[in-house]
Amino acid sequence: MDANFQSDQNVRVLQIYNVYRLTLTFILLFSFLADTSGTQFGNHAPGLYLYTLLFMLGFSLLVIFVIKPEQSIESRPRLLTALLICDIFCIALLSFSSRGILSGLALLQLVTIAAGSILIPGRIGTFLAAIATLATLYGEIYLSFSRNISPNQYIQCGLLGALLFAASLYLQVLSERMRHSAKLAAEQASSIVNLEQLNQLIIARMRTGILVLSPHGELITCNEAAARLLDLHGKPAAGKIGIPPVLLKNLKQWQENKHKRPPAFRLQDSRPLLQANFTNLNPQSSADILVFLEDTSQIIQRVRQMKLASLGRLTASIAHEIRNPLGAISHATQLLAENEKINPGDQRLLEIILNHSARVNLIIEDVLHMSRHKQESAERINLHDWLTRYVHNYCEAHQLPDCIRIEIEPRRTEVRIITSQFEQILNNLVENGLRYSLQGSGQQSLTLRGGIPADSRSQTPELHVIDEGPGVNPEQEERLFEPFYTTEPSGTGLGLYISKELCEANQAQLTYRRTKQGKSCFSIHFAHPDRNID
Repeated sequence: MDANFQSDQNVRVLQIYNVYRLTLTFILLFSFLADTSGTQFGNHAPGLYLYTLLFMLGFSLLVIFVIKPEQSIESRPRLLTALLICDIFCIALLSFSSRGILSGLALLQLVTIAAGSILIPGRIGTFLAAIATLATLYGEIYLSFSRNISPNQYIQCGLLGALLFAASLYLQVLSERMRHSAKLAAEQASSIVNLEQLNQLIIARMRTGILVLSPHGELITCNEAAARLLDLHGKPAAGKIGIPPVLLKNLKQWQENKHKRPPAFRLQDSRPLLQANFTNLNPQSSADILVFLEDTSQIIQRVRQMKLASLGRLTASIAHEIRNPLGAISHATQLLAENEKINPGDQRLLEIILNHSARVNLIIEDVLHMSRHKQESAERINLHDWLTRYVHNYCEAHQLPDCIRIEIEPRRTEVRIITSQFEQILNNLVENGLRYSLQGSGQQSLTLRGGIPADSRSQTPELHVIDEGPGVNPEQEERLFEPFYTTEPSGTGLGLYISKELCEANQAQLTYRRTKQGKSCFSIHFAHPDRNID
């Protein structure tokens, strides 16, 4: 049982009883002093009656303002018992000085017995009932020596004693039930509070974003995951806050057709792909709406890993079934080309066969290279330091001059990625950038610019590969990352597709845009470095 709750309940009962005692004393004293001849109170012993009332008045004030038994009701029950016994004797004296039980004052013992049975656990109520009965009975016996009394008064005294014992026993049982009910209610309240705290903790720690919206799309509350996914950091988690327009659009689509699942969306190209699921908090149409936000990046990552594994098995079969016949065709074509009797027209046809055989072999090599990925763990690396080493090794391997600039701010920017896949991504982007820079400006030049933007609230790092080439036509941008789509006669169309697949396998995003100066820019938007992508 909650001790504080039970103690507060007893204190309230005791305070009411103290007010009752003081009010009763004032009423009896006023009625006695106002008209002593028209009342039976104190007609047997007026002096004793008056002195008893004055004692009760001083005693009540002392209890209320000095002793304050409610401050020690749990720690000193003996003090409370003594106070109640004192009240019993005072009421017995008032009854004696008013010609005994016929005055009706003895019935006031019921209130004292009831208060004792409620306030003090155990059998103290029975003890108080016995004292009250004996005090009333002794008063009647003493009156019998001083004046003649009716035998009925002894019967009434016995009935009063039986009533006091019955009231005491009943109230003890009732008080015990009340204490048991209070204990049960306190335990249930504690369980409810604990469950609520547990639910709040679970919701706060969930990776699924949870929001509560009004039917008009105003944010009422959300957990930390939802605030992170919707980039609500720095904003209050509750109140009249508008949700992002794309989520509001999905909400309206769901309200129009609740059986149709809204499409996934991104807040920005650099943000993860989100899926929103809506439901009403209760069946009422005007009720608030519960929204579950799922980050599908990990699901997409697993799907892509499974796809790459399947692609690896497929390309292994392709390598076995195609590369051997393709090698035989190429070898036979080379031998045939060495024949001096071949006319120039047939020689040109043999060159075409050799070129396309080499292109098919290159496609197979690219697909095999994409699918041959070991299950490596992502590493947390300093972007500037890693790029410095990469550019040095790349220029040395390709015998290039110092033609790649690195601009990373802040220098301490870190990313989490599988470095072997990151290297393959950059190989494709850097090779394309240098080639198109040479076509556009006559020299190989490239800029690797990145870091964490100053206006980014999500603190996610970025890397931009900027070249000096002519750029991509607007009509070609939509198909830029499609497999086998290329604008180069000798290209396979797999480089950018593989790069995008590897980026998404690392929960990053690869996008294309033009800078304000009209330069081509491929941007990699990394996941937050504290995020686990394994």
